[in-house]
Amino acid sequence: MTAIAETPFAKLETEGRLLKPSLNADTHVAGRFGFRGEISYDGPETLLKEVFAVSEAGQPAIGFLAGSIAEFETLPKLVETFGAAFNADGRYLIYIADLPQGNRLSIQFGDVKIFAIFIDGTSVYNELIDTFYVDKVKLKKYDTAAKLDALADVGLKYSSPSDYKEVSYEDGLAIKNAA
Repeated sequence: MTAIAETPFAKLETEGRLLKPSLNADTHVAGRFGFRGEISYDGPETLLKEVFAVSEAGQPAIGFLAGSIAEFETLPKLVETFGAAFNADGRYLIYIADLPQGNRLSIQFGDVKIFAIFIDGTSVYNELIDTFYVDKVKLKKYDTAAKLDALADVGLKYSSPSDYKEVSYEDGLAIKNAA
């Protein structure tokens, strides 16, 4: 059994940032801890919503995380809040409501790469299924932990496809503001 204290989620939990969890426990993969819910990152009203995240026991950072935010401008604060819970080896997909439609950006914050993706009326879950080509019919039969494992197994191997534009945060802000 993997305790939250053995994961980077421990700091977030201590700070009271892990909200509305539908999963905050071991998954079905040995040594893997999973979180589904919301994470506050710039005060209680600024949330990373629809979070899908996993960490392997003893690892210093979250290996895979996907979620949605309302405003592109809050992205640096998100990365700052996670701090050492993010690293160069992790895969972080942040869906952003106010990013212009069709945009898929790869943004470096130090050694951390964030995949910033436009999202509109759909859910992070559906976006991940489409992005990772996961069989939605199979997933319907799984419990919450198994669904997270299935998405994380693909997400942990995700690399920057050619349809992502590599930009700085400032260039991303210019793209967002030009719309």
